[in-house]
Amino acid sequence: MGGACRRLQAAGVAAPPKRPWTRHFGSLEAVSGNVGRMGPLTGIRVLDLTRVVAGPLATRILADQGAEVIKVEPPEGDLSRTFPPLAEDGVTPYFAQQNAGKRFCSVDLSAVGGSDLLADLAARCDVVVENFRPGVMARFGLDADTLCERSPALVYCSITGFGQDGPWADRRAYAPIGHLESGLLEYDERKTGRTPQQPAIVLGDVATALMAANSINALLLQAARTGQGGRLDVCMVESMVYIQEWVSTELAGGWDGANAGSCHEAPILHLPDGRCWGLGGNPVAWFEPLTGAMGRDDLLDDPRFADLVDREANKSELIELVAEWAGTFARFDDFRDELEAKSPFTVAELRSIEDLAASPWAEHRELFTETSAGFRVPSRPARGAGIGTSGHLAPLGADNRAVLVEVLGLDHDRLDALTAAGVLTAHT
Repeated sequence: MGGACRRLQAAGVAAPPKRPWTRHFGSLEAVSGNVGRMGPLTGIRVLDLTRVVAGPLATRILADQGAEVIKVEPPEGDLSRTFPPLAEDGVTPYFAQQNAGKRFCSVDLSAVGGSDLLADLAARCDVVVENFRPGVMARFGLDADTLCERSPALVYCSITGFGQDGPWADRRAYAPIGHLESGLLEYDERKTGRTPQQPAIVLGDVATALMAANSINALLLQAARTGQGGRLDVCMVESMVYIQEWVSTELAGGWDGANAGSCHEAPILHLPDGRCWGLGGNPVAWFEPLTGAMGRDDLLDDPRFADLVDREANKSELIELVAEWAGTFARFDDFRDELEAKSPFTVAELRSIEDLAASPWAEHRELFTETSAGFRVPSRPARGAGIGTSGHLAPLGADNRAVLVEVLGLDHDRLDALTAAGVLTAHT
């Protein structure tokens, strides 16, 4: 008996009911999608009703941790199946990265019997994740109140831009909206002086995925201890606020002057021969040790760099001097060793993802896994304890029959009828 159960009984509280995953799997053997793999969430079943990035990445994390994730797509498929480069079976590289290791079903919620089929699946799952706008799931009888009443241990996670309630709940939200509304881009503009522009990746979706996966695991632990799951309302803008480390400082009035630990103050050195190396640290704040490493004690008496205010005003000239010094090193490793030996700075090379993938470090870490579709995807969110993707991918609806036979016990006549009625769809 687990320690949590013993403590509950000692306090006079009845032990929680047997967890649903014991009913599902018994021996906790891995199933299709994570064939032959055992991870910390082995035995947990997740109904994934999400699409594109935030929701799919959250459930990909759970799949990497060993959960059986049943991804249910509409008849037209997840939009990310259409992101280039295209593939005839709809398994594109973008789709592969967010969805590797899942099982793939397709159900038409608008067809008669579609919502009932998903409700039956949800009753045999430990987690439901959806990223529809507020109210959509209720129209199909698949909302948190309905499903959690049927299965009290269920963890139901809703992902939206602005939350399930409140004055902005009905607003459409995509990652660029989250970047604008969360204060991120305004902060970047004010601190860097750059014209506001969207980042090249969907930070808002990624942050939301991480918050969702983390919170789902917390409620799974609660459900294991008490038999009660519950609802999670994961909001992109809240997630974006949570990851910005200077939020509390800003609300306390902000700060002026150089800060050695602020990311935007760590410069990129453009060397004379075209190489780009980036410092970890701010030359304005760590001026004296930097001049010592450079062998340029004369700069300590230079009026351009007399104090923080002067150095900030002449920061571009200071960075040019550092870049010229860096350019005297033929090898990056020599420059890094010299800099780290004589100052608190470190340095990195500007790499492409292809460069990183080809590095000995990436090989040692097994940073990428080749999927069943032949695409390389990031292997896992963390290393250890059986965490990592199986790499299983499939076209739209490829696992319809296997899932519905295993999970719901439907026979093939019933599956044929659901397919004929348009409830089930599969890529042909």
